[in-house]
Amino acid sequence: MCPVSPEGNRKRARRGVVLIDVVAALAIVALAAFVLMPRPRSSIGAAELSAEAVRVSGEFRKGRAKALTTGSVADVTVDPGSGHIQVDGADPISIRDGVAVNWVTSDRCPVRGGTRALRFLADGRSCGGVMTLSASGRQIELRVDWLTGRVEMSLK
Repeated sequence: MCPVSPEGNRKRARRGVVLIDVVAALAIVALAAFVLMPRPRSSIGAAELSAEAVRVSGEFRKGRAKALTTGSVADVTVDPGSGHIQVDGADPISIRDGVAVNWVTSDRCPVRGGTRALRFLADGRSCGGVMTLSASGRQIELRVDWLTGRVEMSLK
């Protein structure tokens, strides 16, 4: 039988309070661990992939602008293995880790460092090429038109 005295009720109430305190403390510790624990980024989002595509297309446009302003040929060297892209005379940029690069150019493009470079002529034309950037199941295609040198970006 349960004790009916006020003393017995107080003991049971104290035991219940202690249990609630322990559960609350464990919940706070678990929440703090979840918030403070570093989480690795396993995938690249659509916005990050788009930002990379814009950055790469900017390098292609920079190469075309250099050819037009200097009145001479300008090459944009692409190394898909390392993810480096470099306009003649400029610092190279690196495509961020986690983005796969597929680079296809015309046979008319010069070979530089074991890969074909995108060549822009003084009148803005190019040898043409297609670069596909892919990450997390998404693909963005950059096309450089051989006749106009225009750079187009599209989701694939």
